[in-house]
Amino acid sequence: MSETSQPYPLQIKIEVQFRDLDAMGHVNNAVYFSYLETGRIKFMQQVGQLRSGSIIVAEACCTYKSPAILGELLIVGLGVSRFGRKSFDLAYRLETEAGRLVAIGKTVQVMYNYQTEETILIPAEFKERVLLFQGDWSAYV
Repeated sequence: MSETSQPYPLQIKIEVQFRDLDAMGHVNNAVYFSYLETGRIKFMQQVGQLRSGSIIVAEACCTYKSPAILGELLIVGLGVSRFGRKSFDLAYRLETEAGRLVAIGKTVQVMYNYQTEETILIPAEFKERVLLFQGDWSAYV
């Protein structure tokens, strides 16, 4: 975490598997979104918000900084970087155990009610749980 002294609120480790590779021998660009998803699910578990049908991903982006290769252990760090009224952003940082930056990402999640097919306000209790979990962390991506 060279850009700040604070690590991301959640950090998980993912080992690069053979199935993740493309013909050039490094992680295929589309696979990074699976890594982001794995982190996002773990984050929602941590803050008690893993309920089917309450959050949808409205946007996802990833900026690739260096290739990841077979057997490398990636550390995926993430945290909520912005709260809106009905949406929030998750910021991601993927690096090797040695600290080499591999990618940064962002997803925008929208609170959604599938029964009414409408976006909804972010529940205050969800925001409180996130802020409690994250402490004084702030995004720098």
